[in-house]
Amino acid sequence: MSLSNIQAEFAEIFFSDDEDTHLLQPAHNMIIYRNNVTTTLIRTLLDIYPMIARLVGEDFFHTAAKEYIQRYPSRSSNLHDYGEYFSDFLDEYPPVKNLIYLAQVAKFEWACHLLHFAADHEAFNLQLLENIPQDQYAHLHFVLHPASHIMQCHYPLLRIIDLCKNEIDGIIDITEAGINLLIIRRDFEIRLVPLTVAEFTFLEALRDNKTLSEALDAAIFHDSEFKLDEKLPAWIQDKTIVDCFIPS
Repeated sequence: MSLSNIQAEFAEIFFSDDEDTHLLQPAHNMIIYRNNVTTTLIRTLLDIYPMIARLVGEDFFHTAAKEYIQRYPSRSSNLHDYGEYFSDFLDEYPPVKNLIYLAQVAKFEWACHLLHFAADHEAFNLQLLENIPQDQYAHLHFVLHPASHIMQCHYPLLRIIDLCKNEIDGIIDITEAGINLLIIRRDFEIRLVPLTVAEFTFLEALRDNKTLSEALDAAIFHDSEFKLDEKLPAWIQDKTIVDCFIPS
């Protein structure tokens, strides 16, 4: 049997309840190994999704995490890569089907996790704009900071965050208006910046590699008074936008 086949068989047995295997004997060795790995993966999920654990309770979180590990076994040697599909899992997990906001909270926490490890970037080099003829500005593509993420939240995410931090008491009305957010790492901390619909639409267009002209048109569709001459310099100044280019 080839090494790849052995590895595939081992992985299949490991993430099942079958203890009868010739690959690792005696069978209790497999149990010990499986328990150690499962414990590590649950701890990893707890580190990435503390808000989910706070909302559902740690006991329930452990139960859900074990189910997630069965469905989504680790495919990487780097634990930082594990947990990407937890929001998809929660969206389909029957015991939390009534907690309709839970999957979106998980998406938020995964985004924050990725931003902690995202690359940094130097501030925008204004010389780039000076070297581009003004009649070409409409064709510019602007680049968002690699440690940034924009998210459209359908639920009152900021209030949910405050609840998880014990900063507010009581019950949150989940039907309250949602919020658009810029999630960005600044000074080694994750910052949350609320966005208007027009601001969100503009940055979303830049993220999707639209031209400056296309992004501006999209923003103006939502707000005819969108002030590009104010927004663009501010986003460059605070390193939300860090680069630009015109495709060759």
